Amino acid sequence: MIYTVTLDPMLDRVVFVEELVYDDVNCITEDHKRPAGKGIDVSRVIRELGGESVLLGFAGGYVGSELTDLLAAEGIDTDFTRIRDESRSSITIFQRKNKTQTLLCTRQPVLDRSEIDAFCAKTDAIPHGSSVVISGNIPPGMEGGFFADLITSLKKRDIKVCLDSDHEAFKLGVAAGPYMIKPNVFELNRLAGSQASQPEDIGKFAQPYLENIEFIIVSLGARGAIGLSKEGSYYAKPPRVNVRNSSGAGDSLLGGFISTMARTGSFIESLKMGVACGTATTLDVSGTICRKKDIDTIEKEVIIEKF
Repeated sequence: MIYTVTLDPMLDRVVFVEELVYDDVNCITEDHKRPAGKGIDVSRVIRELGGESVLLGFAGGYVGSELTDLLAAEGIDTDFTRIRDESRSSITIFQRKNKTQTLLCTRQPVLDRSEIDAFCAKTDAIPHGSSVVISGNIPPGMEGGFFADLITSLKKRDIKVCLDSDHEAFKLGVAAGPYMIKPNVFELNRLAGSQASQPEDIGKFAQPYLENIEFIIVSLGARGAIGLSKEGSYYAKPPRVNVRNSSGAGDSLLGGFISTMARTGSFIESLKMGVACGTATTLDVSGTICRKKDIDTIEKEVIIEKF
């Protein structure tokens, strides 16, 4: 079983008005709600590919309940840890007349020790031999080394951990030796103190981390991804597509990779599928995650080059 971790999920709401008139009633012409979070998108891709996952994280208040209900409606299993504070939410107000948007966000919930302990009890119950994808950042109230501690704990039970984070949480997590990491090129450069942009240079700076990490995937946006393992270094190049929205592409790449890796054990096949999923996600202007029919078409055109 694959478990995905999104510690701080958020409920995104997008409302449309013709024009926002201050000190007056404004009629909403269109309204959309959608759970958001890196691990959530990973779970969405796993489901789109026919796999199953369980989403872990924190959820509180009415927003947390709505997050859980909406994900269930999508067919995604959750095992959230309930918290006292309200989960985060955002409202984007889009004005059709002048094509502008305004984003409002609530504050992050602050976790207490008992809530963190309750979450850890859930991760302690993850079965031996499972795969766990840890995505995003660490919310207030948690130590910066939380991901590193979680990786260390999970590895003791032969659990394969994939880490996709940034800054201190990522640096400490990498030092704990996860099964896989998936930075984008900017996150890798921050980690390695480098300024690499070309595949060969990226591979050179990422190579030392293979001493205690099995696989490294570096996403390059529209250029595809670099895949590194002890068996070799590969550049997965996607076909040219009409990119309409890049949001969630990196998470889709990770979802495609881990889903295929759990099923086939093939690094090359998993890298190819990951890039196909990431590329397919960019096709929809609404930010909807990749669709199977697009993935199947794009996967046939992904080129894998060893370097």
